Amino acid sequence: MSGKTEPDREQIEFRSAVVLAGGRGRRMGMVEKALLKFEEKTILERLLESLFRAVDEVILSVRDKTQEEKFSPVLEKFPACEIRFCFDTLEDAGPLEGIRAGLLESRAEYSFVCAGDMPFVNSRVVDLLFEKASGHDAALPKWEDKKFEPLHAVYSKKLIPEIEKAFEKGKRSVLTPVFEMKDVVLVDVSEIREIDPELRTFVNINTVEDMRIIIGSMSKNKKLN
Repeated sequence: MSGKTEPDREQIEFRSAVVLAGGRGRRMGMVEKALLKFEEKTILERLLESLFRAVDEVILSVRDKTQEEKFSPVLEKFPACEIRFCFDTLEDAGPLEGIRAGLLESRAEYSFVCAGDMPFVNSRVVDLLFEKASGHDAALPKWEDKKFEPLHAVYSKKLIPEIEKAFEKGKRSVLTPVFEMKDVVLVDVSEIREIDPELRTFVNINTVEDMRIIIGSMSKNKKLN
């Protein structure tokens, strides 16, 4: 009998996601943004549901054990999923330390990295970024105005030593170590728009007003449907 067969699950490249949930939510009154709820689900719950359509494990990068305790009830809703915590070892070093800790904890060569306040991450876009990154150092979305989305990208473990070099130089910008890698694939947002026309995958919640706008938009779409 000839012809191709579907590959076994074990043969498919293992994928991780690192969710940066260690922020202090200063613009939201010091609340845990990932735990904000609308339509009966927290942002973190929505994010995990989407990510597990594209990855095998999720690493929640948090500040400390207190934050871990706050998030644990959400994880109980995903009993069959592999979810672990990792913690910053450098205090107030920003998202770059969260990325470093997450990549160190990750079991995969490649990890999708995103912020914990992104309720609409599109699993098909995540798939695309993994495909683009395969065999390279990273896949980074690029806007028409040459800005980038470093907190919605796929990175290989090659980023870890570059982050450590950046810290030694006193640099905290996420893009600094990213562009020290030799083989970063830039993915035009126009290509992502073919999957997600409104680019909702990049939406994040920074303020109470952002939350009101999103809830209003969802209510409007419900009425139209």
